Amino acid sequence: MAESRFQKITAAALIVATLASCGVSSGFAENSDFIFDTYTHTLICGNKPDETISGLNRIFSKLDTSLSLCYNTPAVQLPDNQAYSDCIAKSRALTDKYGKGINIACGELTALWGISTDAPKVPTENEIAELLKKIPQNDSFTETTKLDFGAVAKGYACDKAYELLATTDTDYATVSLGSSTLLYGAKPNGEFRAGVTNPDNAEGYLGIIETDAAFISTSGGYERFFEADGKRYSHILDMETGYPVETDLTSVTVIIPADTEDGGIMSDFLSTLIYIQGTDELGKWLAYEEFELVAADVNGIVYTDCGGFTLDKDSGYSYGK
Repeated sequence: MAESRFQKITAAALIVATLASCGVSSGFAENSDFIFDTYTHTLICGNKPDETISGLNRIFSKLDTSLSLCYNTPAVQLPDNQAYSDCIAKSRALTDKYGKGINIACGELTALWGISTDAPKVPTENEIAELLKKIPQNDSFTETTKLDFGAVAKGYACDKAYELLATTDTDYATVSLGSSTLLYGAKPNGEFRAGVTNPDNAEGYLGIIETDAAFISTSGGYERFFEADGKRYSHILDMETGYPVETDLTSVTVIIPADTEDGGIMSDFLSTLIYIQGTDELGKWLAYEEFELVAADVNGIVYTDCGGFTLDKDSGYSYGK
């Protein structure tokens, strides 16, 4: 018997971003919604903040509708859509730059497991083997190929949010889409503070990140999973085995400066890829200068090159060397 734990949690569950009060001359508005299978939260400080939030809501609603269609419609039957072509092209570019591990053409495999549904199951070895043969590894989609943008959708949406905010008179803002967040602008009283959820205790924090404007994405197997016959299966799939990934990391957070082109989708992609690869590859990732990293492992160790990260003393984790 399989027990599902697919929580539709608040945007605060993975990344919490707080704003100070706006200046006297600025307006303030906030909004919460349920989109991308999670609760989202937006805070705007600036001129005409309600109009800005309305614009963001339109973007998110359109993206959610478009990307949700992919789960039930083969890729070759999807209508022409900028979001599809963008996510496909940018995911391939990220794979070329950072390596394999994420394949957006895995929609049929995702559906086979059904981990993010009310009826998850453990497929047979034969079912998995047959599907792996069908998942394209190149630019060609077959008649049955279905797409799964789960590893990049929220980061891409944060990029679209940044583009809109850049056209408005917004002083600063937070756009939290569950596992991906945009911290925008400059706070008059200092840096943004973002809390990273403790993967062993959803009510607590692993630590706090103090940062300038940034894209922040977190990946881990603790949010969505199911259990069958005493074994836990996470929602992040290994494209080599066809099974949920088995990694010695519990959480990976990637922080990228907000002025980085496509920084949102990049942060989303990288947090998942690094999580999949585990601690054996961490040294390589910590050496990159274009982003910062906070990674926690199954032994209670946190590895980070983020100078603005402070470990919560009650988290149960300690710093690695």
